[in-house]
Amino acid sequence: MNRFNLKFFTGSEFLLFLFFLLVSCCLWLMLTLNQDYETEIQLSLHVKDVPENVGFSTSDAETVTFRVRDRGATLMNYKFSSFIPVSVSYKEFYNDRGRLTLPVNVLKRRFEGQLQSSTTLLSVYPDTLVYYTRESALRLPVRINGNYKTARQYVADAPLSFPDSVWVYAPRRIAESLSYIETESFELSELRDTTELEVALILPENVTCNSHNAKIIIPVSPYTEKSFEVPVYGIGLPENHRIKTFPARVKLVMNVNMAQYDDLTADDFEVAVDYADIADGTSVRAKLHMVNMPEGVRNIRIIPEEVEFLIEK
Repeated sequence: MNRFNLKFFTGSEFLLFLFFLLVSCCLWLMLTLNQDYETEIQLSLHVKDVPENVGFSTSDAETVTFRVRDRGATLMNYKFSSFIPVSVSYKEFYNDRGRLTLPVNVLKRRFEGQLQSSTTLLSVYPDTLVYYTRESALRLPVRINGNYKTARQYVADAPLSFPDSVWVYAPRRIAESLSYIETESFELSELRDTTELEVALILPENVTCNSHNAKIIIPVSPYTEKSFEVPVYGIGLPENHRIKTFPARVKLVMNVNMAQYDDLTADDFEVAVDYADIADGTSVRAKLHMVNMPEGVRNIRIIPEEVEFLIEK
C-alpha cells in the first residue's frame, strides 16, 4: 500500500512565505499605481448672491461631473479627499435675457485650482448649465387630482388647495404649453371630519416651481334634512300672460350640512314652471324646475313634482 506523505510548513517557513507574498503585493501595487488612469469626480455647483425675487428652473445645487486623468496613486488620493463645491455668483453671469449661463471654461477654472499639477482635466458634464430665472416664470393654478367619499350622513364641500397657484420656472417653449400644475392622485373614503393632507405636485421635465407640495383641505361636516314651502313662479311667459298653479306652493325637502342649517330660508329657493314645456297646449300638468338654490344643498326633492295650471291673459 502506498502512503502519501503530507509536508506542512514549519512556523519559520510560513512566516518567510508571508514575507515574500507581502513584498510581491507591494511591488504589484507600486507598478499599478504608477500607471495612468481616468476617473470621474462629482461636485455640487452652488449659485450664491441670488436675489430673493429670483427662482430657477433647475436646482441651485446642480451636480457637475469632472473627468480627470493622472497616475493611479494621485487618483487614489482624490478618492479620499474632500473637494470644495464649485461656487459661482449670480451677479457675475446674469444677463438681460433673464438667464444665468455657466460655460465649461468657467467651471474648469473653478475646479482646476483643487487639482494637482500633474492631473489633466479632460471634460465637464454637462458642458453648459443654463438657469432660467423669474423672467421666464409663469404663475399657474394648482389642479387637485383626487377622489374622496364621505361616510353616510356626511357631506364634503369642494376641496381647497394651499397654495392655489404656483410660480413655474421653465424654458419659454415649455412654459407656454402649460395651463396648470396637477397634484399627485389620492384616494380617500369614509370621511367624517374635515381632512388635511399634503400632496406632491407633478412637474414636467425641465420645470420647477416655488413649491413642491400643496396642502389639500377637504371640508367635511354632518348633514341633516330640512324642508321649506315655496311659491311656484312662471318663466318664459309671453307678455301680458300669467300662470296660476294648483297648488300655488310646493314643499322642498333637502339635505344640508349643519354649518348652513340655520342660515337657509325659503327665500333662497325658487321653483318655476317653464312656459316652453306647456306652450303647445296639450299638457294639463306642468313639471316643476329648480331655478335657484344655494350651494351646498344636496338631494333636493320637490313635492309634488308636477302641478296643474291655468294660463291667464
